[in-house]
Formats: sequence, structure tokens, C-alpha cells
Amino acid sequence: MKDVWIAGAGIVFGWLMSKTWDDPGCRLGLVLFLVVTAVMVLTFALAVVGHGRQDEPPPDEDEDEPEER
Repeated sequence: MKDVWIAGAGIVFGWLMSKTWDDPGCRLGLVLFLVVTAVMVLTFALAVVGHGRQDEPPPDEDEDEPEER
């Protein structure tokens, strides 16, 4: 059922985009909307993936043994 919603949304979005592209006054708004959406998706994806996150070094083998005093 999820695929049907995605396909329907794609068809509706394509239809709206074709109607908007025919109107010269709406082209700038459409392009701006698509660019802002792409930047937001990229920012979200990088935040979720954790781009640039450093891995922790592996623990030392000596940590398992108790300290001698």
C-alpha cells in the first residue's frame, strides 16, 4: 500500500510541476522550492549518518585486570 501512495504522490507532483513550469512567474518559486528541499534533505541525511564523527579507540587490554596498589 505504501508503494501506491508514493506512486500517486509522484504522479500528482509531476502534474503540478508541469502546470507550474508553464507559468513563467512560478518557475522561480518552483526552482527555489526544489533547491531548498534538496539542501534540507542533504542536511538531514548528513545529520542522521553522523558525517565526520570520530570512532572511539579500542579499549586497552590492561583495563580488564584490577590495578595493583
